[in-house]
Order: sequence, then structure tokens, then C-alpha cells
Amino acid sequence: SSDINAEYGCVCTVFVCVCPVIRGVDACMMNKEMKDTLEMIVNMRMMCRKMVEEKRKEMAGWDNNPDDDMLAWFVTANDAAGLTDEEVIEDIMTVYMVIDNMSKQLSALFTYMINHREIFEKMVAELRANPITTYKSLDNLRYTEMVILESLRMTPTLLKGTRWVLKDTKLAGYHVPAECQLQWSQYCLHRNEKYWPNARQFDPERFRNGIPNVDTLTYLPFLAGPRACLGKHIAMISMKLTLSMLARNFDLAPQPMAAPPPSISQSMALIRMKGGPWFWFNPRKSEETVAEAS
Repeated sequence: SSDINAEYGCVCTVFVCVCPVIRGVDACMMNKEMKDTLEMIVNMRMMCRKMVEEKRKEMAGWDNNPDDDMLAWFVTANDAAGLTDEEVIEDIMTVYMVIDNMSKQLSALFTYMINHREIFEKMVAELRANPITTYKSLDNLRYTEMVILESLRMTPTLLKGTRWVLKDTKLAGYHVPAECQLQWSQYCLHRNEKYWPNARQFDPERFRNGIPNVDTLTYLPFLAGPRACLGKHIAMISMKLTLSMLARNFDLAPQPMAAPPPSISQSMALIRMKGGPWFWFNPRKSEETVAEAS
């Protein structure tokens, strides 16, 4: 349909900007992974566009946004910033992708916890002792945040970052012309012994006093600067909420059976854990139930 073709055109334009290597590449020359990714993004854009259109119609009859309508507040905030509907749609897609990437990150976190039981138990104890009741209460989960930051260092969601050079410049003594694309790998940077002592060791304590080397841009799970990930705060809040709900409602333990060793796979610049152990999620008895039983 014309709607699908229009969305496909928008997505291909973005892909060519981010990945110039595919400029001029016919669709029949793309591999299945690239085709599936394009189709997924096209369908997501259409869904987000429909959501925004329907929400605007609904909002037209309101005096004020309901407190619990996140999409309404999202649209209102973007309108106040003077963004177009296309930009609003892109922002909503970013939120969806943050949620998807959050699940991948938590998989990596639990994989690391298998071999660091003392870290896992310390995190769970903090989560159970500090229920999340308000936004401010998230600050009480300091050790949990350290564990999340370390998992993002060891296995960042993105394999690499990309930036366009706007004018001729010099970088480390090399001439870099304008309109050139620079790419770097967060994964390699985060495992560089020059910046991270014992880089291959999972150690949340390295974040005890905040993010080290923050001024040298050697920790970039969400990139940095004005083009940093829009959803980084949503991602951190969502991961804390998810871990809190799991710790307070379940006892978690590795599944006692053989499993393929975990490995790190890369797909379309995204990193994800592959293989590795399974976990049992055993429902916990509530404190009231335990009290009654005793």
C-alpha cells in the first residue's frame, strides 16, 4: 500500500544516513537479517503513527491529561518542544526499543550473576530491603545501580557508535575530512585495560564513587553529548523496577541442568547474550503468609 511504501522510504533514508555502505544496494541484495529488520521498523512506525493519530483525537476532548496516560503526556511534551509528528513517532519508537534492549541487558546481567553469587545475593538483599514506592526511593538502590552499570560496561547494548564529521578536522594526528563517518566500538573501549583495570573481571565496586573516567568518554553504554540515547533514564528506571519486582516476588536460582556456555553475539550493531544457564523463578511467600504459618 501507499502507507507502507511511504514508511519504507522513511526507514531506508535513515538506514542510508547511518549505514552509507547500503547506499545504492537493491533490496534483493540485502540478507534476510537486513530485510527482517527493515520490515520490523516499518511495521513499528506504522503502529506508532496510528497510536499518535488516535491519541490526538482522544485528547481533543480533554481539558487536562490523565495522570496515568503516558502517551498523552509524551505527545504534549513533544508538542511543547515544537517537534513534528515525525519526530514524535521517532521518540516513541525509541522508547519501545529501550524496553526491548532492556530485556537483553537483564539477560546479560543474570548471566554474570551465575559466577558471582555473593554479588547477586547482596543486590537481592538491597532490593528486598528497599521497596520502590516513589521516584525518589530509586536512589536507595545504589548497589543495584552499580551492578547494572557494570553489566553495561561488560556487555553494552550497542557494539559500536557512529558520528558524522561536519568539518575537516584532525584526530590523533590524522586528517579527517568533512562528511566522513566515524565509528568506534564501546565493547572494545569498555574492555581496554588502559582505562579499566582488570577489565574482564565483573566488579560493580568500580562504580562505587560514580562513573570513573567520565570526562574521558571511555564509558559509553548510552553514548554521550547532545546525541546521547534518549531513553537512557527510562532504561535505568525500568531495569531497577524489573529487578525489584523479581527479587521481592521470586527466589531466583540457576537451573540444575547442563546448558551451553554463554557467548556474546552481534546482530545489526546490537549485542546480546547467547546460550548460558536458565534460572528457576520460584514464587516467594509473602511476609503475611510466613507470619501466619509461624
